[in-house]
Amino acid sequence: MIRGRRETYERAWLLLARAITVGSAYVSTQYIPGLTSSFVAIFTSLLSFDLFVALARPPLRLADWEQFFAALRPRILSTAITLGKGVLVGAVVGIGALAGLPQWAGAVLTSGLAYVWAAGTRHAISTFVSIIAGLSLYERLLQLRGGETLSIVRETLAVIGLSAGGTFTALITGWAIGLVTGGVTRLFLSRPYRSLQSAAYDLPLEMRPFNQVLHVGERSMVVSATVEEGAPLAGRRLAESGLKEQWGTTVLSIKRGGAETVMPKGDAVLLPGDQLLLLTERELSHAMLRQLKAPSPGPAPAESAPQTGEN
Repeated sequence: MIRGRRETYERAWLLLARAITVGSAYVSTQYIPGLTSSFVAIFTSLLSFDLFVALARPPLRLADWEQFFAALRPRILSTAITLGKGVLVGAVVGIGALAGLPQWAGAVLTSGLAYVWAAGTRHAISTFVSIIAGLSLYERLLQLRGGETLSIVRETLAVIGLSAGGTFTALITGWAIGLVTGGVTRLFLSRPYRSLQSAAYDLPLEMRPFNQVLHVGERSMVVSATVEEGAPLAGRRLAESGLKEQWGTTVLSIKRGGAETVMPKGDAVLLPGDQLLLLTERELSHAMLRQLKAPSPGPAPAESAPQTGEN
């Protein structure tokens, strides 16, 4: 009861803190000139906020801060790279539009190239950041059409510099706001929380789906099975079961009652009712599983008709 009530309060506190993070990022950057500065600040503030609330413990020790910045550093760099790619695409295509490229073709190229280029960036927070950055700069450059060549060049350089500077200022501001609000929020949480709305960080290993933790390849699979009474392998030791040799199967764990043995040794005995976690080859899986099941009863033998005859 108490734990459930605490969870309710913590989730409400988490929602309030996220709202404050978004609002603070917007207010702090709405007057920064450049490309969609408020959008960039909001997005990056939530990423650093979510990194903080996902920490295993509140960041009170130096090691906690080192762990946080180790996770934050590559994301800051890749966010900057992603935004830079959008700015560069918007600048190049925008200059092409000033030279006579049709407006619709420029919009297609800007959004498409920005998306494709940003999608290959590691830890990229969102391809939409690159797309919006590129399109914003592209549209601003379109406004320079019809001017003198020297004026266009001067204005183009000014727009690119102003837009890029404003975007990266918003980027740093967003990270800083999320760092502060996330750090304070985590102090009042009893456990780490992961927002499903953010891809800011990876789940801890113990929270990931099993198929993300164990990469078994295309030829193997992980299955669970129960040893049935009367199965061919019931009562036999692993060493003599032939699971590995005949069916390419490794027993990862044996769960018996409330106890579980991980990576059991060869002298472990398979008993009826044991729950097994098995890593096996796909092609041999069906044959292997039959060794853990009781034989199906065959059809009852037909009764012989009574013989009659004369003595």
